[in-house]
Amino acid sequence: MAQPTISVLMPAYKAEATIKRAAKSVLEQDWPDLELVISSDDGQDYIGVLSKQGLTDDRIRQVMTGGVGTGDWNARNAALKAAEGELVTLIDSDDEYASGRLSALAPLAMKNGAAIDDTQLYLNELVVATLLHDHERIDGKSVQATAPLILRDRTPVFPMWNKKNVNINWHELPHASDVIFSLELLSAAPEMKITPHGGYLYYKRPGSMTLSDSMTQRSRQAYYAIINSITSGKYSFSPEIADFALYEISKNLNQANAFGQILSGNPNLTHEMLAIRFNQRSMIEKERIAFFRGELEL
Repeated sequence: MAQPTISVLMPAYKAEATIKRAAKSVLEQDWPDLELVISSDDGQDYIGVLSKQGLTDDRIRQVMTGGVGTGDWNARNAALKAAEGELVTLIDSDDEYASGRLSALAPLAMKNGAAIDDTQLYLNELVVATLLHDHERIDGKSVQATAPLILRDRTPVFPMWNKKNVNINWHELPHASDVIFSLELLSAAPEMKITPHGGYLYYKRPGSMTLSDSMTQRSRQAYYAIINSITSGKYSFSPEIADFALYEISKNLNQANAFGQILSGNPNLTHEMLAIRFNQRSMIEKERIAFFRGELEL
């Protein structure tokens, strides 16, 4: 039986310094049939950029969003529209795949409609957070994906799914469009599993957008929009996922200012690190209120 083609979608914006590493990690995967679809969101010819950097490959294709800085949600939608593979997955232009990522995800995605792997979040070259916790990797078996697991530590996920069976897109949001996509995907493929293979290497660096001073305000704007969309039924969530997402996003909205204050004072922290610390604590309601007000440090 022939193995399906995998389309890897890569939004690219001011990505000249990192795109070669990201693209190389995709093209060196052991999956025999794949394509890398770069979605340029700044008008740059990234196939030309890669060629000048010594990387050429017929499996690379490129599309243009038609704008500059239109957003990762729009760039991913443009790449998805052009994707020719039966299976689809993602990579950001400043991240990297570990070897064997596609081979670990593809069987689960084909069987269950979608799959996720154990994201490894790096800051200053150190792993500071992972999607799965240590006790969830003990036997090396896949873990059932759930909304609480996906949302608990704010660790980003980069799923693989069967395009023939799942027809969803990213929504326009200033932040967290990937979160809504993952929850809609889980609603469409409720048997989605998480492999303990740490195949996605997600890099955060001081000075990046997600650690910028504007992140708190962008997050709050996004959370308000998401809450309104959930309550109006805009998203294709199952009832259980809608209920939990509404609770979790509301909690994130309340945490945003406090998180922002702490992050602004320490560039070596991330939202994910704070979320893990927060979730590890058992707070009484009085403590939660104090934390939300920024009166209680983690």
